[in-house]
Amino acid sequence: MYSPKSPLLSSLTPFSRLLFSVLLIISCFALTFLLGLVIAIPLFGMSIQDIMNSLSNYNNEKTLWILQYFQVLQSFGLFILPALLAGFLFERNTIRFLALNKTPKWSVYLILLLLMFATLPLINWMVSLNEMMRFPEWLKGVETWMKSTENEATQLTEAFLKMPTFNAFLFNLLMIAVLPAIGEEFLFRGLLQRLLKEWLTNIHLAIFFSAFLFSAMHLQFYGFLPRFMLGILFGYLFYWTGSLWVPITAHFLNNATAIIVSYLGQRSIISGDYENFGATDSYWVLSASFLVTAFLIYLVIRYKNGSDKRI
Repeated sequence: MYSPKSPLLSSLTPFSRLLFSVLLIISCFALTFLLGLVIAIPLFGMSIQDIMNSLSNYNNEKTLWILQYFQVLQSFGLFILPALLAGFLFERNTIRFLALNKTPKWSVYLILLLLMFATLPLINWMVSLNEMMRFPEWLKGVETWMKSTENEATQLTEAFLKMPTFNAFLFNLLMIAVLPAIGEEFLFRGLLQRLLKEWLTNIHLAIFFSAFLFSAMHLQFYGFLPRFMLGILFGYLFYWTGSLWVPITAHFLNNATAIIVSYLGQRSIISGDYENFGATDSYWVLSASFLVTAFLIYLVIRYKNGSDKRI
């Protein structure tokens, strides 16, 4: 029975919770985008039509400001806000619902730092595998569309990663590393993985499905495999430690690495670029990457088995 102190939607079935969350995500994103569009008119001194028409010109500085503005809005409207609202409506305690009240030992964060660097050769190898994907002739139209979407996403990423000043570098850390790490982990691990587990009653299926949605959401099909594997890793890190701060930290380290490497490369402090950082053709390095990654994951699992912190 509902009482004034009970969560508003505590009586929903697991599937109803999942369906409601999907509608909540769509609603929050739509409302945030429309509100942001209205605010953008006086903010940038442009009409809605001019704003929409200018979004494909990545060489224009004002266009990049608009795109960055909407990128930040997306992090709040599509990821952070729905997860926070769902936590309140389902449990009336968002911090506990998203497992933000649990903080593992500092040693876990040290393992995470080593883990994200150890996975770099493997992740780059998966990228090269994914790029070898080819479609049969009757699906040529789909392949062309996917390549076009991938190229557009690549151009936007490269435009964002041009950092002429240190302030631009700090802003990118916020926009590309901090907000996506928090927002995407709130949504895909904190909310969807939990709801999928309640519905499917199987944590492994929940992790795989949420990782699939996480990778598909980016609409970068030639990077689907490495993102899918990262999503699985983030999901298990959440399961093993019981703290959402762990996949948030891992996600941040992954994104921040690309920003730092790009910034240092643009200043000729290091050679190469973020796309090739950690890439290798050596099977010895790949084998070492796999073994070190497996060992570090083993240490995280030992942490889970030695504590009561579980989802």
